[in-house]
Amino acid sequence: IIIEGDLQSQQDIRLALYHLYAFGRGDNNLSIAPMGLSSQNYNGHIFWDTELWMYPPLLLLNQDIARSLVNYRSDRLDKAKQKAINFGYKGAMFPWESDDTGEEATPAWALTGTFEHHITADVAIAFWNYYRITKDEKWLTERGYPMLKEVADYWVSRSTKNEDGSYSIKNVVGANEFAPNVDDNAFTNGSAITALQYATLAAKTLGISPNTDWEQVANNIKIHRFTDGTTMEHSKYDGDRIKQADVNLLSFPLNIVSDKPTILKDLKYYEPKLAEEGPAMGKSVFAVLYARLGDADNAFRLFKESYEPNKRAPFGALSETATATHPYFATGAGGMLQTVLFGFGGLHITENGIEQINPILPKQWTSL
Repeated sequence: IIIEGDLQSQQDIRLALYHLYAFGRGDNNLSIAPMGLSSQNYNGHIFWDTELWMYPPLLLLNQDIARSLVNYRSDRLDKAKQKAINFGYKGAMFPWESDDTGEEATPAWALTGTFEHHITADVAIAFWNYYRITKDEKWLTERGYPMLKEVADYWVSRSTKNEDGSYSIKNVVGANEFAPNVDDNAFTNGSAITALQYATLAAKTLGISPNTDWEQVANNIKIHRFTDGTTMEHSKYDGDRIKQADVNLLSFPLNIVSDKPTILKDLKYYEPKLAEEGPAMGKSVFAVLYARLGDADNAFRLFKESYEPNKRAPFGALSETATATHPYFATGAGGMLQTVLFGFGGLHITENGIEQINPILPKQWTSL
């Protein structure tokens, strides 16, 4: 990634990419923890930080490392199937904090281990995106589809059918962990819809008849909205502060909310609600979306806000939050790199692979 006209951004981006490459390795089927190899924070456990934040830049730039990250999950699929059985569900249910064995390693006092279920959809999304980029049908047959099938079966069993024919996903912790035990969390529901759709696509790609329940549930999972059309973060959301982006993930990376007026409405509603003590990557999502809307000024402002307050002397290593002192936060590095690639660079992961749509430069840069 070469930036001209802004030496500081170039250095920051290079440092972020260096850390992702240093913390990962191709063909070892191990994943990257939020702090990589830099500290014992989070005990080296694997979270959604990998699939949603660090993995997409690696998928574009280094498929060798990206393959290790997805294979880490398929190597632990049996443990995820055991967890689903323990919770009374079908398919595979991934732990919020995965240890080396693939078992749930979240501390007992944290609600996230029991209720933060979107991780299972995040894994499936990463898997289909790997196939979209590589078109490796052998991998899809051996590792990709078996995973996507189990995740789709999980979401069918995890959903509750309502009287009006819609489906709800009840009693979860969403990406915004300030709101525990809610129904129909926007990102959880959106990621489940996406995982179900991707399983159907994967089956058809391999000439397999998909389970008709996958499409039925995906087409009818509820996304709640306020009367003015703004997306609600969950069924009872009333404007509270949020820890990080949740609703806005429906626009990127999920593309479920895709019309410009609603994307903008959601951006303007939720940005002021981001908590100062939240992790860095929330503002990265806002930056990508503004860039894709053609607003380079707001995109660059949020790009800088997503990591500059987190830089620590003497080398500019990133901490998790603006108030924390424990670098290196690889999740934040992944977020800021996504702003460069998917925002300013205009790159999209589609069924055709990588496509470039409306790249845009901030006025501070002469080229990317």
